[in-house]
Amino acid sequence: MNRSLLILLLIASSFTTNAQVIFRYGSQAVQKDEFWKAYTKNNTGNATEKNIREYLDLYIKFKLKVQAAKDQKLDTLASIKNDVAGFRAQMAEQYLQKLPFRKTMITEAVERSKSQLEIAQVFVSYGADSAAAKTSIENAYKSLQSGADFNLTSREYSSDPALKAKDGYVGFVTALSLPYEIENIVYALKPGAYSKPVAGRRGWHIIKLIKKENSLPLLKAAHILLAVDPEGGQEEKALTQKKADSLYQALLKGADFGVVAQQFSNDKFSYQSGGELPLFGLTDADPAFAKAAYALKNNGDISTPVETEAGFHIIRLIGREEQKRDLNEPEVYEKWSEKVSQSDRMQLVLQKEKDAVKTASGYKALPYNEKELWTLSDSLLAATDYAAIYKANKQKKLFELTGQTITVTDWLKFIKDKKLASGNRELNGYKELMEEFTNTTVNQYYKDHLEKFNTDFRYQMQEFFEGSLLFEVMERNVWSVAPKDSAGLQQFYAPRAAQYTWKKSVGAIVFNCADTATANKALASMQNDPLQWKTYMEEGNGYVLADSARFEIAQLPIEENTSLRKGWLSPVTTNPNDGSSSFCYITNIYSDNEVRSFEEAKGLVINDYQIYLEDKWLAEQKKKYPVKIDETVVKSLKK
Repeated sequence: MNRSLLILLLIASSFTTNAQVIFRYGSQAVQKDEFWKAYTKNNTGNATEKNIREYLDLYIKFKLKVQAAKDQKLDTLASIKNDVAGFRAQMAEQYLQKLPFRKTMITEAVERSKSQLEIAQVFVSYGADSAAAKTSIENAYKSLQSGADFNLTSREYSSDPALKAKDGYVGFVTALSLPYEIENIVYALKPGAYSKPVAGRRGWHIIKLIKKENSLPLLKAAHILLAVDPEGGQEEKALTQKKADSLYQALLKGADFGVVAQQFSNDKFSYQSGGELPLFGLTDADPAFAKAAYALKNNGDISTPVETEAGFHIIRLIGREEQKRDLNEPEVYEKWSEKVSQSDRMQLVLQKEKDAVKTASGYKALPYNEKELWTLSDSLLAATDYAAIYKANKQKKLFELTGQTITVTDWLKFIKDKKLASGNRELNGYKELMEEFTNTTVNQYYKDHLEKFNTDFRYQMQEFFEGSLLFEVMERNVWSVAPKDSAGLQQFYAPRAAQYTWKKSVGAIVFNCADTATANKALASMQNDPLQWKTYMEEGNGYVLADSARFEIAQLPIEENTSLRKGWLSPVTTNPNDGSSSFCYITNIYSDNEVRSFEEAKGLVINDYQIYLEDKWLAEQKKKYPVKIDETVVKSLKK
């Protein structure tokens, strides 16, 4: 056997092993993986042979119906195409945001949030002389390495007076409360250790980790703020403190905290709600405020006046709540995702996502003369004959994606559209626009080919597309056909009339009311004169609906095993979910097992006739597309 033939046989064997077909219908095949994905999505119980075979029968019928829709060319309908395109655009954007880097950052933030870190720092602002700032922080670091006390070093070298006054003490921090670069450094430290000089946004930092401990629960609290003017003197501050002490004493004697907050608090965001604050953690508030709040033991406890830069606070503890961190809960994941999205680490996420999309899309930059391209771009924006310029540059390449080349003409169309969208205002620099053009083009390519990159997306799109076809073909072949086929319904009913019998039933007027009060009013009117029930309904102005008909007992708003008699009014029953209320009035008692007339059974007949038409239609489909199940594959699913 020659080498080429051997390779071909091996490839064929590989496909046979990995691509298992669970059933065929006509020339179409359904893979084991596709069926199993659908089964596990719709069945949460044990995968018994009985359950699998029942679902397999449903799935075969589903595929036959979808094939019928394609045979009828329903997949070419503009409504189907528009629905699928709209769904695809929405889902592609969501999948783009589900690239693993974002989730990795969210998971990291959640894990770090489980700890709170107490830190101190030496901080030297860049100021007007960045070189001098660097020299100062290096001297501070050398001093620390020589054994100097960290607090004294911060007092000596820090440029922030407030930090110097606290000997460098910062307080507690946790995930998302520091710039990401510095957060990484802090979380890498061991208690008692300090970092090398770190360049931040405003200056140089040397950070010391004092201790690391488990995060405390979030607090729900209220406060009364008596603000202090930063420009005011000590006398004004003393008067404010005296007022705060006076209010504190009044609260201890029983004054209502919410009322006092409304009357005296200077916090314009919380005073109207009695001083109530959003949930906060130890690292979310001023250290002095947070320390005082967490020192409160019991709900309702009130702190002595606490001084911060804003003024004097009196804090009342309302409750504690553990921070939710289970990312399997959609609401929790969304909350943490929003926090990460608003943090500076998002820039790193976006860059990694751009890089990943470029790699997946097969992005390859090609050389071009930047100066010549910018000159051409100026000419295009000043020209009136765009077509000639587009034609002349459609072969000049800028970059490649898998199976697609992006040309200078694509770029020129982009900046032309950008210019028009801006109202013909001057555009920003071409370098920035080229980066935007590249990212936009690559992103769109990635979304257009997402089925190739993401199996879950491919299945979801297939599911939506086939579901749309199923709805349309069922509507055309079954659901809308049966109700309109009067002759067919009569013919279907006649030999089966004995199947449509009344269970235990009564003649009744059933009242459905918007609420209990309305129902009680209608009930009182019925007790006076039941014959005027239509009038009572009309007087209800839409809040009372009533229906007079023959009802089976199970359809009535009454308790089980209630003894019924003609002329009986049931008590009002209220739905706990929406507050609506119902009662009924019995007008007649019927014998059991009476055959329903065609009109009485029509709703049931239509339902059964639809099933009949569907079964008949499916039998025709199976003749057209014979079904063949691979039993070996089916049995393998139970393992």
